[in-house]
Amino acid sequence: MLRSLMIVLPLLVVFLTGPAHAYNGGPLWIVTDLTPGCAGCHSSMQKEQVRVEREAFAVAQLVENKHYRAIEDGRGEYEKMSPEDRKKLLADVKLMDEHASVTLTVPAAAKPGQEIQITANVRGGHGVVGVFLMESDLRFQGRPLASDGWVIVGPPKVVGADGNEQTKWVDSRGPELKKNLSAVLIFDQQSDLAAKKFPQGKVTWTVRAPQAPGTYSVAVGFAYGTEKASPVGRVTTPAGAVLPRGGGLGPSAHLLFSKVQQVGVR
Repeated sequence: MLRSLMIVLPLLVVFLTGPAHAYNGGPLWIVTDLTPGCAGCHSSMQKEQVRVEREAFAVAQLVENKHYRAIEDGRGEYEKMSPEDRKKLLADVKLMDEHASVTLTVPAAAKPGQEIQITANVRGGHGVVGVFLMESDLRFQGRPLASDGWVIVGPPKVVGADGNEQTKWVDSRGPELKKNLSAVLIFDQQSDLAAKKFPQGKVTWTVRAPQAPGTYSVAVGFAYGTEKASPVGRVTTPAGAVLPRGGGLGPSAHLLFSKVQQVGVR
């Protein structure tokens, strides 16, 4: 219970005091080295990412329990939907998940202090998606890769679904701040469920290997929205904001991790 409150309460403060879209459109004003732990309302796509948590808490985070079942049972905001629309929404959300993916490319070996490139390829989501370079695949206890001796060299290169490079995220940093971020938002990612077309995205980091020899783990987290891609999954507020059917702090955004890769530094 305490862990849940620690995660939810800060998000409620941000949601209630910040812009109306809040985390629904990505944490647009928190331009720093984010990790998926900041996304307490998201649903986990893999048991592995919550493997160190208490069993009851971990089970509650899984997408089947946190999101799918809420739609099926008509809980919360979904109570306002007809059974037919809930069925349609659930099918659309599952289709989004079926086509979501994240892969990681990194050299298997590096010399101490050597510069290498790490690339994440993501597919899926709708609107803004988040990509996190991490030292593990743990949702709540994983850290940015730089916490394990790596140095991110320069700003990451971000390519959106249209194939063009994006600098919107790193350009949002304060003018006096470095732009070598481990976390990235990719903008303008649009899914077409009727045509079964899903956006691609790519992030490439140049990193300097740790000085200490050893074997290091590298993983990428991928956060993506699901409901707003569905015609029954969008709600427009009186102020004109478009929210997912489950609400701005609902479980409709999902978290997916790449396979963990090992890099030998010798």
